[in-house]
Amino acid sequence: MIPRGEPSRVSRLLSRDRASGQALRFIVIGVSNTLVTLGIFALLAKVIGVPDIPANAIAYVLGIANSFVWNKYWTFGAGKSGKGWREFGFFFLVNLPPLVVNLVVFTALNLGFKSESFLIREAETFAAAIVAVVWNFLGSRYLAFRHTALKKHDGLSETGPAVDTVQESPTKKEQDA
Repeated sequence: MIPRGEPSRVSRLLSRDRASGQALRFIVIGVSNTLVTLGIFALLAKVIGVPDIPANAIAYVLGIANSFVWNKYWTFGAGKSGKGWREFGFFFLVNLPPLVVNLVVFTALNLGFKSESFLIREAETFAAAIVAVVWNFLGSRYLAFRHTALKKHDGLSETGPAVDTVQESPTKKEQDA
């Protein structure tokens, strides 16, 4: 039984102060962000008539902006950091390689399948987005939001393993000796 007032093992595991909690939050945002990207792609490609590759690139970049906001405030708790432009710069840089990978995978699938089916094109967009998830999490955690993502709770600090610097006061017996 968990003592009253103490967080459960699950809530401690899912805390934003732990890598597991950050990863879970990152995945939730990634899933919702993928849905947003697919929606924007559908709007641009199917409704407005933008060619597939530019539509995918625009949707991905808008997804980066959406992801930044959610990850800053919810995943990594950096809302009050005062480093917004710096964080956005790192976040965008972290997301550039996956953008390139996304476009290469999407283009290869697009050329390989050469399908007029919009469902196939959406699947290509989805597959290309999935390829970038691990890179995005690691880059976000260790570069863009490292000042709040890496806390003593994980045994890590910005400079490496956290060291417990708290020293206990000597007991009365030790002082008398």
